[in-house]
Amino acid sequence: MALKYQIGVDAGGTHSTAIAYDENGKELGRAEGGPGQINADYEGGIKNISDTINELLNKIDGDCMRVLVGIAGLSVVGNAPEVAATISSRINNLPTRAITDSLLALYAGLEGDDGALVIAGTGSVYNGLQDGHLIAVGGYGNILGDEGSGYAIARSAMQSALLSWDKREHNSLIDMFTKLFNVEHMDECNAKFYKMSNPEVAGMAVHVAKLADKGDEDATKIIKEQAHLLARDIIIGLGRYEDPKPMKIALTGSVLANNDMLRGLLEDEVKSKYPDVIFSISNGENARAVLFDKSKDYRYFTNHEDR
Repeated sequence: MALKYQIGVDAGGTHSTAIAYDENGKELGRAEGGPGQINADYEGGIKNISDTINELLNKIDGDCMRVLVGIAGLSVVGNAPEVAATISSRINNLPTRAITDSLLALYAGLEGDDGALVIAGTGSVYNGLQDGHLIAVGGYGNILGDEGSGYAIARSAMQSALLSWDKREHNSLIDMFTKLFNVEHMDECNAKFYKMSNPEVAGMAVHVAKLADKGDEDATKIIKEQAHLLARDIIIGLGRYEDPKPMKIALTGSVLANNDMLRGLLEDEVKSKYPDVIFSISNGENARAVLFDKSKDYRYFTNHEDR
């Protein structure tokens, strides 16, 4: 009897990862490929995803039952069935389902249960699931939202430092930023900040966290504010569930995985409102979502005309 397996794919903005699992959830193999963010480069993203899947298919001797692909930018492009059909046509017409990368992370983080996944890395978002219905809070990007994210922490720290500089008040964040930007005065940091990419800005959050861990008041204030804002989003999301509310919350992303102070403050505030909440840290292997996806909406199109 031929080995039966399924493939989960996490297609992000920097790379795509495809992992094969047998019927017991054991990993059989994996392949890595180029970026799969289709709103930035539709054809390039689809090609990278398909090539990565085909590389994995060639490694395993067996029958692939289905392929679940979580794709960055799918919510912007829309038309998930067409995207799934296009990918299917390039991977031997295997039954394929396309979903957003955030939904993929939700399935993986909750392992098939109802509850929520809170992501706080470069950006942030709350995604909840109850009886097949999705609940989203936040996720509006670095200008309108992303509270509790690395970007928001660094941005708020920069605002604090600039305000103190204007007042000519002491603020440890001024010294932090002038050293990071290798400049003499705080007013030289502003232009450099605007030239940075979102991930580069978010990367400075770790320096704010280190200052806070040392007891610095200015940095600690930033961490407390951002923890409160992210806790607020979680409480809003929990409030939108029907009773009885699922109380399982998985946390993922660099900020929540590595910043013990922010995570502790966040958990304490949420539990003050919902004491039965159970927090866990997701391991971030989002391709595992294929093991828990209950949808039957897998498509294959032997006559699909590739565009």
